[in-house]
Amino acid sequence: MLTETIAGVDRFRVEVSGWDEEDVFFVEKSHLAWDEFAGNQVSLRRMLPEGALVFVRMQQPTALRQSPPIAYKVEFIGCDPEWLHQFGLNAVQPRYSPESCAVN
Repeated sequence: MLTETIAGVDRFRVEVSGWDEEDVFFVEKSHLAWDEFAGNQVSLRRMLPEGALVFVRMQQPTALRQSPPIAYKVEFIGCDPEWLHQFGLNAVQPRYSPESCAVN
């Protein structure tokens, strides 16, 4: 996994996919930044609707298999100096209906 550490912030190369604010599916390479105070953040060229669901996959160039994507809900933070849209990522927990969890 390609990582960088900048002033206490870990950065990982990722691929982000989902639907943008125009309801167009996208796949974009980016960096996921993580620190213990701000949590997970990603910068993207396109704007996403608040609360949009995205899938983030770690890029591992030497791995034999790709890592599975992880679902997140986005929270718009602002734009960086390069006019990339910055989003906070909040983990999504699966929801089950009572019908799908029947126990015999």
